[in-house]
Amino acid sequence: MEYETVKFDVQDNGVATMTLNRPDKLNAFTRVMFKEWEAIVERCAYDDDIKVLVVAAEGRAFSSGVDLSLLGNEKPSPQFRFYYRQAHQQGFDSLEALEKPVIAAINGLCYGGGVELALSCDILFAADDATFCLIENNFGGIPASGACNRMIYYVGLAKTKEMVISGEPIDAEEAYRIGLVNHVVPKDSLLEEAHNYAAMLAGKAPFAMGMAKHIINLCVNTDMHTGRYLERLGQSVLVHSEDLKEGIAAFNEKRKPKFRGR
Repeated sequence: MEYETVKFDVQDNGVATMTLNRPDKLNAFTRVMFKEWEAIVERCAYDDDIKVLVVAAEGRAFSSGVDLSLLGNEKPSPQFRFYYRQAHQQGFDSLEALEKPVIAAINGLCYGGGVELALSCDILFAADDATFCLIENNFGGIPASGACNRMIYYVGLAKTKEMVISGEPIDAEEAYRIGLVNHVVPKDSLLEEAHNYAAMLAGKAPFAMGMAKHIINLCVNTDMHTGRYLERLGQSVLVHSEDLKEGIAAFNEKRKPKFRGR
């Protein structure tokens, strides 16, 4: 399939890469891009040969967020909210719900919706020259694609308020310190590091990774008592899987397991 705003590649080791490809526009989001994300996530969901998805970007920015031409338009508020719900479901929410690991490889500028895209991924790698900024307040708006919600669970209430209200950027080291990203790596080896990590995950049990991601996402918005029930429910399914039986056999036989995602 040919894409207009992204590139897509699948390696033999089960690692797929979606690369944002509007470098002249700092990879700003468009409606077409959201639809193409949705198509790629759907392919990843149905293709058993794809084990892990890496989200990367061309040029000097991971993303500057939504194309500003979409803001300040004359759509009535209900229509604007409907459009944003569609965009979120096609882009951010579908990545978050994909029951396969999604790794963000964040280069350069990660502003506005770019931060929110990163927050929709599971494991975040940042280049050491990356900068993060929820810039919307500088234009008289607020982040409206998940930062006011998702970021609280990453960095806490105080830092979320500070980043949203101040609109000031932070560097990669500060992003790591506050828990926004998992790893900071040299910019020249960003993709190599992200792909190496993805290749490592591709060798893990797919069924268990998908279940873990699903349960953890559910636990974010539930009480601890319900969360423990969800954990037990997930494990009660996994104990009957071929992968768990293979994992135990491989452990006992001191060999590398051969997982099949079943």
